[in-house]
Amino acid sequence: MSFHFGINIQKLTWEQFIDIADAIERSWGHVDSAEKDLLVGNSNESNILCCLLELKEKYPEARFGFSQHTALAKGLSKIAEKGEILISEEIEKIVIEDFKVTCLGMLSIQGMANEILVCKLEEPNKEIIPPKEKPRWPQISRHSQVESLAHHLSVSKALLVVCPTGGGKTVFFNELVDHWQEQKVSYRTTCPSYMRGITFQPVTDLVMQILSIDDIESTAEKQKKIEQKLKELNIADIATSYLTILDFLSLTDEESILEKVELKTRVQVLTDTVAEIIKRISWNTPVALISEDAENMDASSTVFMQHLMTKLAEEDVCFIFSSYLSHINLSGLHEFELKEIEKKDLTKLVEDTIGESMSLPPTTPFHVLQYIGLYNEEKLSYLYKQYQGETSIAGFALSFHDVKTIIRRRFENLGNKKDFIANLSIAGIKIQPDEFPLEKENMDLFEYFTKNGYLQKHVNHYTFTNPTLHDEIYELAPHKRNMHIRFADYYSRLGRHEEHAAFHYSEGENYRRAIEYLLLSARQAVRKGGYESGIEYYKKALELCQRKKDAAELELVIALNEGLADVYRALGEEDKALQYYKVVLDSYKEILKE
Repeated sequence: MSFHFGINIQKLTWEQFIDIADAIERSWGHVDSAEKDLLVGNSNESNILCCLLELKEKYPEARFGFSQHTALAKGLSKIAEKGEILISEEIEKIVIEDFKVTCLGMLSIQGMANEILVCKLEEPNKEIIPPKEKPRWPQISRHSQVESLAHHLSVSKALLVVCPTGGGKTVFFNELVDHWQEQKVSYRTTCPSYMRGITFQPVTDLVMQILSIDDIESTAEKQKKIEQKLKELNIADIATSYLTILDFLSLTDEESILEKVELKTRVQVLTDTVAEIIKRISWNTPVALISEDAENMDASSTVFMQHLMTKLAEEDVCFIFSSYLSHINLSGLHEFELKEIEKKDLTKLVEDTIGESMSLPPTTPFHVLQYIGLYNEEKLSYLYKQYQGETSIAGFALSFHDVKTIIRRRFENLGNKKDFIANLSIAGIKIQPDEFPLEKENMDLFEYFTKNGYLQKHVNHYTFTNPTLHDEIYELAPHKRNMHIRFADYYSRLGRHEEHAAFHYSEGENYRRAIEYLLLSARQAVRKGGYESGIEYYKKALELCQRKKDAAELELVIALNEGLADVYRALGEEDKALQYYKVVLDSYKEILKE
């Protein structure tokens, strides 16, 4: 059964118009057309009246009409007083048990030859439970694939989920985690492709979730929660475990316990500590560790996860990685190929969402969702112009463009909000608002872009919903070089963000500062035990010195070679250490000659 409504209200701003349309959409209704100062829509649920009652409270100047006929709904809204919801006789019979209704008698309606019985809807006479809110972004269930993955875990506790970019793996993992809600405790992280390789970042994300401190801002509160968690789990050497975790998460300014042990032992101490925590949690509830886009994982995290899989092989813990590659730098993984969503299902998704049938080319779920987003945005813009009194020759239609064109059109439609999302794309894929140079008046824009499918919100940070979306917006961002330098200066002042500063200085072409911060990043990585990442930073800095001869003074080059030599010596690789010590010695000889 179809129900129609008219909302007669003047002088709505664009934001208010969107707010009303969004509220109706979330209540399983649609705004189908508009006229001057009038919105017209429909729903298959009479419970859409709950939404109209909420809009009545928020917009007391609005007038509402509700009927099983479009023309009648429009006419009722035009004779209603401010704040009234008028209904026709057939609606009164349907809702009389749930709502108080006042009969207004026989009234004349514009466009109707005869008078009709009109009633006014009052408040509900009992608690009305509205239907569950409609998701902002439609999804295709992967239930069979979720069950298939569960079967694979009975064969191997370490899986690599292979899926092409835009194939819907994030939605799949959302469904998987929901499926496991009662069976397993899941911890989940993403390895960004942009600014890739931040030392131990995916591991840090998982550890903070495991210790339940990812939503705590205060350092003191985090320390207290960590101690409490370790006591709850009856960790044997609680003092060492506590200090190790504080070191690893940079939650203490005291002398580092990790720096006191040999370099090779640092990762062992850390993995032993984390493995013991996870093992004890798994004794009560099975544990799943999920790492998305694992092809971007930094070298030290890769080694860490490999050790962790070995240490927890006999426990009720499963490891799930995802990648568009069929092989990543982790061994012992059982491959699980995420099947593509069939074209007929994507076609039906479009048809159900926009109400039109369409022949789609070969495409991906991400591409389809971007099209649906653009369709809804441009249709609302079209309807708002009608609401303002503009007329159009033809109805609204939108061709299915390639994904880059769609993202560019969505970006252009953002108007004065473009700069904000462009700056976020320059800053990174993962954004923590408290670690981002943000004007307070723009704080609400995070929620705006989350609602519109650009970002997804996690406990204490936001991420772009898809690397392709991020990359395209980054390409469209103006003044990238200047913004990179601005971010680099900001992160260099923030402290403990040397790797972010190094990346942005390099992208901003301030190579001198980039080399300085690569040196600091290398030292920081090694101090934590991430010597693999530290070596990469040292080599990257030396490569930059070679390519940009005037970017670094001799003292800085010496420090890089000496630092790299020290790491190799600590690892017992004497030949490599001597190779870099020789460069240091030769450099000092040159200085003495001068």
